[in-house]
Amino acid sequence: MKKILLPTDFSDISINAVQYALQLFKDIPCEFFLLNVFRIPYVTNEEFMGNDLGQLALLEEELHEASKKGMEELLEVLPKNKRHRFNSISDYNLFGNAVENTVKERDIELIVMGTKGATGAKEIFMGTNTGNVVLKTTSNLIAVPEHSSFKAPKEIIFPTDFRIRYDLEDLAPLISLAEMYDSNIRILHLSDKEELDDEQNQNKKILNSYFINLKHSFHTLSKMDFEDALNCFTQSRGNIDMIAIIARHYSFFQRLFFRPKVQELSFHTKIPLFILHHLKE
Repeated sequence: MKKILLPTDFSDISINAVQYALQLFKDIPCEFFLLNVFRIPYVTNEEFMGNDLGQLALLEEELHEASKKGMEELLEVLPKNKRHRFNSISDYNLFGNAVENTVKERDIELIVMGTKGATGAKEIFMGTNTGNVVLKTTSNLIAVPEHSSFKAPKEIIFPTDFRIRYDLEDLAPLISLAEMYDSNIRILHLSDKEELDDEQNQNKKILNSYFINLKHSFHTLSKMDFEDALNCFTQSRGNIDMIAIIARHYSFFQRLFFRPKVQELSFHTKIPLFILHHLKE
């Protein structure tokens, strides 16, 4: 049974991600772990520490009760599915630590969480929580943008520079998802030059062998700004349902998801991101 972590703060963004996960795996036996993390705000904490520890404990208990009530209300409205089992966790903790601990203790293989789209130069698409989860855990993650509604992932982009020699184990979750939905995988090479060197050609052949039983194709965009190239490809296809990327591919990953953007990129606001971890150091 697949074990999936669903962090939620009961906001529309997080509940949308929960619904996305339930739809994505509606035909797969899954054990879902709903995680709500709460913590007394720093300023309030300081005020109580200077006065009455009893009041601080009381506030923590109230927050815990509110978390449990929120979980009960959320579980009531989720669609019923005989293949799905739910567990709820209310944790007084820092968000990143709570997720990391849950992944280890519950043997989580996938996290699905909502993320707020970029709106300008002061915003970063991935957001602090999502970015920290990616960097602190080895669990794969699907980030669901706030304006994204569920679509079966029939078209998946996999950007690469062919510099990393992936193992089949790295790509197994992507292959499994593509098999489940009979997806087309569009392997997109973004480069400053048109020709591949020997190393890149070899890695391209390896990727082709991994995807040999799937519908897939290779595409190249060269001599374009990274973000513009990916945005251009996404818009030109018109039907991209997911972007998959290896998190350890830092040259792409950090530029694409952690750098402040001058302008909003259209694919950032609608398309879920499947973030896989490169398992070898």
